This record gives sequence, C-alpha cells and structure tokens, in this order.
Amino acid sequence: MNPDPAALPFAAIIFDMDGVIIDSEPIHDQSHRIVFGLHDLPVPAEAYPSFKGVPERKLFERVVSEFGSDEHDVDTLTVSKEETFLSLMPQMRLIPGVLDFIRRAHARRRLALTTSATRRYQRFAFDRFDLDPFFEIVVTAEDIRHHKPHPEPYLETTRRLGAAPNDCLVIEDSVHGVRSASQAGCRVAGVTTSFPAEALREAGAYRTVDTFEALANHLGLGDKAPQTAR
Repeated sequence: MNPDPAALPFAAIIFDMDGVIIDSEPIHDQSHRIVFGLHDLPVPAEAYPSFKGVPERKLFERVVSEFGSDEHDVDTLTVSKEETFLSLMPQMRLIPGVLDFIRRAHARRRLALTTSATRRYQRFAFDRFDLDPFFEIVVTAEDIRHHKPHPEPYLETTRRLGAAPNDCLVIEDSVHGVRSASQAGCRVAGVTTSFPAEALREAGAYRTVDTFEALANHLGLGDKAPQTAR
C-alpha cells in the first residue's frame, strides 16, 4: 500500500458528527416532518435536501420566512425539533466503517470533533457509542457564535488543540462544513454520505471518498484493500 504522501503530515484529525460519524439524516428528516406537521408548516419534500448541514435555528428561520406566518415562533420550533429528534435517537446508527476508522486514527493522530449539534445531542451520541475515549477536544453549537459555513467552528477547535489549521485534516460530509473548514485554513476530506463528490470538491475538499476504508488507505492507517477514492 502506498498512501498519498500529502496525507501523512497531519497532526490532528477533526471530525464532523452528523453524516460523518452518525447516520442521522433519516432521523433529522423524520423529525422535521413531524414538527412541520405539528405546527402546520407546508414544507415540500424537495426542500429537505437543502437542510443538510444547516444549524437548526437558521433552518427554522428560513422555513418560517418561506412557508410560515407571524404565528410561527422560531424558538418554539427549534425546541420542538430537538425534543422530537431526541425521542427518535434510539434509532441512531453509526456510519458504516467509521468506528474502525476512528480506532485506527486514534492510534496515530490526535482527534477532535466539531459539530453544529447541541451538546445535549452530542453527549447522547457519545454515550450511546462510547466515543469519549477517542476525542481530545469537542466543540458544539454552544461553544461558538457563528455556525458553519463560517470558519469559527474549526478555528475554535484548532485553537483548543493548540494546532495550526493547516496541520489539521477535517472530515466533512456537507457543503457548509467543507466551506467552514476550508476557510479556517484546514485541509478537508469529503465523505459522500450526504452530498456528491463534485459538490464537496467545489466547496473546497482536496479529496473525496465513498467509504472510510478508502480514507484509511489514503491516510496510511491500515492494510485493508483500498476502495473507491477520487
């Protein structure tokens, strides 16, 4: 196996959570459908893909603006979504191959997490899958003022790591996340769990992969047969 030399110098790997570690999009979509129904918001199904990677408050600000009325309160909708989502979280699953990748990466690199999710949600996910031992730094929605695609989330994470952004590899699945990390000065690998490879590359990903095994081989983290990487 001959890993890409450009991949080797990274001292730290920073993970997004939704769509990278947690296969949460089906639960998010189900939660949104429930909340929109409860609050009489006629949001068409074709709008759902554009919600990926968008912080909840901004999402509901947009929904109220486009589909709601003065009777709809963004704070009420945001709380309703969180409560609905948390009630469905026992259905949560990991992205295939990610736990093995995390274990391999943890043996060779410092790991951190940067998520637009609330700390309550992040804690549920970490407790459910016993992820605490792997991550040195965790940054959630409560730790920042400006959310992705603003660079602040990744700048705050690299600050807490005490590492230069260009010495960190970020793993992202969304266009907003890739832009956030790229603008922070990190190099970004995009996983195609939520968006197509072309969209992730256009947003700034230097490489895209379809599987975590492909990314592990790219980074030289294991000896299994390589899979699709572009």
